[in-house]
Amino acid sequence: MARYGFIHDKLDIKFLILYLMARVVAPIDFPTLTDLTMCDGGVDYFEFAEAVNELVETGHVLELDGRYRATEKGIRNG
Repeated sequence: MARYGFIHDKLDIKFLILYLMARVVAPIDFPTLTDLTMCDGGVDYFEFAEAVNELVETGHVLELDGRYRATEKGIRNG
C-alpha cells in the first residue's frame, strides 16, 4: 500500500495526535480530533483509531465524556 504525506506509521500518528492535542485550548470530541488528524494523506483511519485508544491506555490522552485532552505526560512526550 502506497503511503503519501509525512505520516508513515502508527508512531507518527501518535506524535501528530499529541502535537495537535497540546495546541487545543479545550478538550475535543472524536470527530474533531479525526478531522484535525486526517489532514495528512498517510493517515489510515483504523491506525488512527487504534493510536487514540493506545494513547488513552498509556495515560498520554485523557478521555472524559467523549472528549479528549492531552495529559501532562502526553504533552511532555509529544
